[in-house]
Amino acid sequence: MMKREKFLEMLSRKLSGEISVEDRKVLDKVIENNEEYRFLSIKFDQYFKRKKNFQPNTDQLGHIWKIIIAADNDNIAEKFDYSTPKNNLFFFNSVLLKIAGMLILLIGVGLLGNYLLNRNADQNFDKTVANDQKVFRMLDDGTRIWLNKNSTISFNKTFGKHKREIILDGEAYFDVAKNKDIPLFIHVGNIDIEVKGTAFNINAYRSIHEIQIALVRGSIQVTDRLNGNNKVQLKPNEKLVYSKMQNGDKNDFRVLSLSSNLLLKDTNWAADTLVFHKEKLKDLAVRMEKKYDIKIEIKGKQLKEMRFSGTFTNETVQQALEALKLSYPLTYTIRHKLVVINDYK
Repeated sequence: MMKREKFLEMLSRKLSGEISVEDRKVLDKVIENNEEYRFLSIKFDQYFKRKKNFQPNTDQLGHIWKIIIAADNDNIAEKFDYSTPKNNLFFFNSVLLKIAGMLILLIGVGLLGNYLLNRNADQNFDKTVANDQKVFRMLDDGTRIWLNKNSTISFNKTFGKHKREIILDGEAYFDVAKNKDIPLFIHVGNIDIEVKGTAFNINAYRSIHEIQIALVRGSIQVTDRLNGNNKVQLKPNEKLVYSKMQNGDKNDFRVLSLSSNLLLKDTNWAADTLVFHKEKLKDLAVRMEKKYDIKIEIKGKQLKEMRFSGTFTNETVQQALEALKLSYPLTYTIRHKLVVINDYK
């Protein structure tokens, strides 16, 4: 794993436009494989996009330059000719100004980088991991996420209050709660996805060379973080394919129009997950019939109106019924494809 100091130094050169093509490829690979570094890279990209027209104040440069000179006198920095005209303490020729800007950028990235990494290490982000089983998660704002095997999501702890931000590694199906005031941003690989209320699937396993996004409903905007001019607005039944294999700094989006049946191939894995929240048993039974290809009969009006909450992923029908028994004392019988549910007597 690349040391943090080395990462911050390379990130600084990338942001200043001084990084070589070879180092850029190494840096992108490190960012892709390290969640903390990916988070930090995202934050810096967003910050500098907001500060495109930033011009350093020469007074501030002069003050920091004095500090750099003092550090140099203590043999902390490399040796440069720092001489300046006597009649202007803050005068810099173009070469020195460029050096000063680079050093200040390195210092700023280092300080801010350490702050962000430490803040992230302080667990201001929650994480949900799916290892050998699919996982369902409902976030505080009502956004529902189906996480496929060997996948991870990280999201801010105050999700939905002031911002909604998710980092994905792997594959997930999102059903996003609408909120016009607080859009949701999903970061995966080198792309950012902005949504307000929609449903879509993202397949971004590290083992494959593409990121695939299939939109079921709503609208999302996808932006290439390496090239801000490369963005696209997806419509329902469209699929975006983004190649991780770089050609220089260019990564093109390919948008495919799909029929509803073809789109289902990208989302079928999530359809096997049955999620219910305070749902009446008579309604839940209809969904269970579809999932397990069975017929369910419920004996008793009161039992039909009982409400249940939970998630069924890989459970058998018997395991699902046993889980329901933990919430309410019921009995059941299974004969071939007929399930009869009774009140406990």
